Amino acid sequence: MMPGTRDEGRGTSEPEAGSTRPSSPVPPPREVTFSNLDKVFWPDEKYTKGDLIEYYRSMAPWLLPYLKDRPVVLTRYPDGINGKSFYQKDAPGFVPDWIQTIPIWSEDTQRDINYFVCNDVESLVYLVNLGTIPLHIWMSRITDLTKPDWCLIDLDPKDAPFAHVITLAKTMRTLCEEVEMPAFIKTTGKSGLHIMLPLGRQLTYAQCLQLAILFSRLVTDQHPDIATTARTISKREGKVYVDAFQNRAGQLMVTPYSVRPSPGAPVSMPIEWDEVNGKLHNSNFTIANALKRMQKLGHDPVVKVLELKPKLMGVLERLNRLLGED
Repeated sequence: MMPGTRDEGRGTSEPEAGSTRPSSPVPPPREVTFSNLDKVFWPDEKYTKGDLIEYYRSMAPWLLPYLKDRPVVLTRYPDGINGKSFYQKDAPGFVPDWIQTIPIWSEDTQRDINYFVCNDVESLVYLVNLGTIPLHIWMSRITDLTKPDWCLIDLDPKDAPFAHVITLAKTMRTLCEEVEMPAFIKTTGKSGLHIMLPLGRQLTYAQCLQLAILFSRLVTDQHPDIATTARTISKREGKVYVDAFQNRAGQLMVTPYSVRPSPGAPVSMPIEWDEVNGKLHNSNFTIANALKRMQKLGHDPVVKVLELKPKLMGVLERLNRLLGED
């Protein structure tokens, strides 16, 4: 989760026509002038900025469906993972006209922030050429910023064993099957796992948050010894934090296939449920093997989360029945 995004987009609705940059009759050429391609971004592995750009270019067919029509936030590392970094929501004035942006009102700053929208490979490599390593996205689309596509449950171990994250993920899947809620899972590329529940743009963020709280409570109730919903780190007592509170307008999720600024260049990887076992670790998936993995797998095990429209009334009824049995 990126800091300082809690209030972004509150009160937003479907953008007015023309709120994005108008299209010209003759589209400008989409040319990216690359810079410093030989600069080493990962000193231990000797991965360069050029390697990072080539990774994102190669993964574009898998990544772009998740980026499409969403506000994107960059974290830029112009000197690699050991250098200074900065967080960028607001597109600078020097970006080319063909880069799409959308103004979204910010309660924090009391002004519009021009978020990037990245719908094509040229825009993607342009953003990465700025020194961007991870890409974070909104859970809703610019066509209706008030309705997220999915509900996110973040299993955050902090100092807890990753084996406990695996246990909780399996319990979440069993729970979802019991209430007939489709569920998808990906590594975060850092220390935890993200479980994504498709909503089909049927709920507001406030409703999505309440749904996440119900699921989180049911999972932690089954594992009070290893799971907690305590938001304060000092109160977690070495347990996995089952985080429901990323389901608010303007909160961000690291994209599937996004690279993390950590040793080894790990990536956030969509996985099959049968991969959630003792062999799973965030470090398993890196910029060196992600493309080969997806080519071998032949399909994205998470991408259906973008379009599935479950019968949420039935899901809620079954959830409340389970809560009543506690």
